[in-house]
Amino acid sequence: MKKKGVLVEILDPGKKEIKDESFNEFRLLVETLSFEIVAETSQTLRDVNYAYFIGKGKVEELKEIVKLAEADYVFIDSQLRYLQLRNLSKEIGVPCFDRPHLILMIFAMRAKTGEGKLQVELSELRMKLPEIVHDDINLDQQTASLIGLKGPGERKTELKKRYIEKRIQILEEKLDSIKKQREARRKRRLRSNIPIVAIAGYTNSGKSTLMNRLTDAGAYVENRLFATLDTLVRVGNVVGDYKVIFIDTIGFIRDLPHTLIYAFHSTLEEILDAWIAIILVDASDQDFNEKLNTVKETIKELGGENITQLIVFNKIDKISSEKLDTLKLQYKNALFISALSGKGIDELKASIRSILEKSFVQVKLFIPMSNINLIPEIFACARVISKDDQSDGVLLKVEGFSENINKYSRFIVK
Repeated sequence: MKKKGVLVEILDPGKKEIKDESFNEFRLLVETLSFEIVAETSQTLRDVNYAYFIGKGKVEELKEIVKLAEADYVFIDSQLRYLQLRNLSKEIGVPCFDRPHLILMIFAMRAKTGEGKLQVELSELRMKLPEIVHDDINLDQQTASLIGLKGPGERKTELKKRYIEKRIQILEEKLDSIKKQREARRKRRLRSNIPIVAIAGYTNSGKSTLMNRLTDAGAYVENRLFATLDTLVRVGNVVGDYKVIFIDTIGFIRDLPHTLIYAFHSTLEEILDAWIAIILVDASDQDFNEKLNTVKETIKELGGENITQLIVFNKIDKISSEKLDTLKLQYKNALFISALSGKGIDELKASIRSILEKSFVQVKLFIPMSNINLIPEIFACARVISKDDQSDGVLLKVEGFSENINKYSRFIVK
């Protein structure tokens, strides 16, 4: 049986009380955690109440709504202080959560890799640490000894603070080690000189479905936010027999908790290795333009402004032909697809192929006997059209990406 939740939308003064895309996304966050939404209300916030965030009148109203709807939780579409959430929970009589806590709960539920789980734990501790003075726990003498405290004389809040700080240090060291391992894998991919195409976009925009279309892989697909959290790497073909590495990055989302931003950006750094970045946009999303700009700006902040970008509108099967025509006029260089049905995928592959083929060359290489050990390496990174064994070396006619061929430029002959 699903737990029941009440949603609270926070509106700015002067804003019409309508359910905009931000609140729709918040609703989907709650549904992703399998809660049943039994009531919704809104609060136009002119002044923040120090104790409760929302006004005392709204608190009383929420108490009645929770009672009548027999709700188990209250979810508030904003970021509150720990003390405010604690006071609301105590006053209303059920646990209250804000947007950052919801996102963190989903990250915790979806994290599959060791790195993902460590990032979630680290984010939880960083979120809790600033407010530790408002909490209290019972730590035994054994725990106190474990973290280097001399005895029960120190306050319990100080014990907990020291314990969390120690745990944060351990987690940071573990994640630093994992980051170095990830960087080593990235360097190996770069040394292979296989073109890399990264897919970036907001969560639930269809990235995993597109990944499956481009690679015939089995990436997990679900119509929920953060269905996949970990970076997926798959190999596909779009240029003849040549391999292309496709990277499906973690999805963007509004108001990502500050404690998760580092984890999010460290995962997105995979984009910096890409030859092409596909920015995937949900064509049926009312706020697609804002989200598109956010993705582009984030890539720029990461240092990837010089990467060739392909703007691709997905889910065109969910919009009218009139809206599609309007989008095509507004975004003349964009591509329009349905990753679900496969419509437009051939055009997308052709665009990727066209971009990559601009750096596609055909040359003759004469490899002298003194460098004969390079032959297997050349076969691995280029297509050998012909091979002529000669007394003083080997003449090869090869074709491939200029980034690969340029390594052997000293062997090029007319």
